[in-house]
Amino acid sequence: MTREEELIQRYFDAFNSHDIEGVMACYHDDPVLVAPDGKRCEGRAAVRKSYEREFAMFPDAHCDLRTCTGNTGKGLAESFFTGTREGHGRVEAIGAEVLEIVDGKIKEIRDYHHPVQAKAA
Repeated sequence: MTREEELIQRYFDAFNSHDIEGVMACYHDDPVLVAPDGKRCEGRAAVRKSYEREFAMFPDAHCDLRTCTGNTGKGLAESFFTGTREGHGRVEAIGAEVLEIVDGKIKEIRDYHHPVQAKAA
């Protein structure tokens, strides 16, 4: 396993434990999150607040890491997100995260998750 792949695994483990300190330990000093709609979240305080909101919104949030690869400062992870949001019910999304890694930390994550459509009966 490469160092990039180990970092991705640590990040997913911390996310799934809702360990905000563990998640932030995976991030570079000047991180960026890019949402599927292109909205950018920049800086440690903003990234931390984003995760705190997500954990509060989805108290059972879980991202199943399906596959990941990484090398030479780049990473790619495919995952399946599940969580229950009060008033909205269960949410499922599948997608990928494209990561830029600098000095052994996540500098940027570009998130490409999209909701899974319920199948008609």
